[in-house]
Amino acid sequence: MSKRVGIVTGCGKGIGLAIVKNLLSKNEDNYIIGISKSINLELKDLEKFYGERFLFIKSKIDDTEKINKIIDGINQKYGLINFVICNAGIRSRLSISESSLDIYRNVLEINTISNINIAKKFISISLENRVASNILFVSSIVGSRGFDQLSTYAVSKSALEGFMRSAAVEYAKYKIQLNCLAPGFIESSYSESFKQNKKDLYDWTIQQTPMGRWGKCEEIADVASFMISEQNSYMTGTTIYSDGGWTAK
Repeated sequence: MSKRVGIVTGCGKGIGLAIVKNLLSKNEDNYIIGISKSINLELKDLEKFYGERFLFIKSKIDDTEKINKIIDGINQKYGLINFVICNAGIRSRLSISESSLDIYRNVLEINTISNINIAKKFISISLENRVASNILFVSSIVGSRGFDQLSTYAVSKSALEGFMRSAAVEYAKYKIQLNCLAPGFIESSYSESFKQNKKDLYDWTIQQTPMGRWGKCEEIADVASFMISEQNSYMTGTTIYSDGGWTAK
């Protein structure tokens, strides 16, 4: 198997960090560039342990000009990028009446427009060099289900999935794959405070999940790793749910 170069955004914690660890530990041919707004000890340890196979770059994803320059720099340093996993995003938990249009705009800018920018940049490079490539957006079950006080987040994720489907149809003939991975409730960095501070809501999520538990970041990482792998050669324009059966009800 030849070297594969990939970008993972929002890699500092939770699902993004689990994806980076998965890709690095399970395939020695993967070279991963992690992008996040800040670095931490775990990322520094990954840089030390994996050497040139892991590079961290500090950037906000909504700084589109900087992100485009970063992607160009990665191509020059490592060779053509094979895949991108767009995981970075924000969540706003407010009622619709409390959510100003500026809040909608901010969440859309980060969760949707910034990821569309990354996809457009990556697609243009793939077309120019006539190479197959794979783009994976980390979405959410909130993008397709109604949730109280999560309308801003829902709008951003459903819009991202709409872009994914159209882009997948448009670029399938160029061997460019686009898909979404939509997790349910996951034991990421916010889960402990959620259990303690919103116990009634936490209990409700368990009741709504047929498997009776929250998922683990590592379980989502396993799915993401397959979705951008060379083994996934015939899936495009699809949203895969990893939610303990929530959306099957």
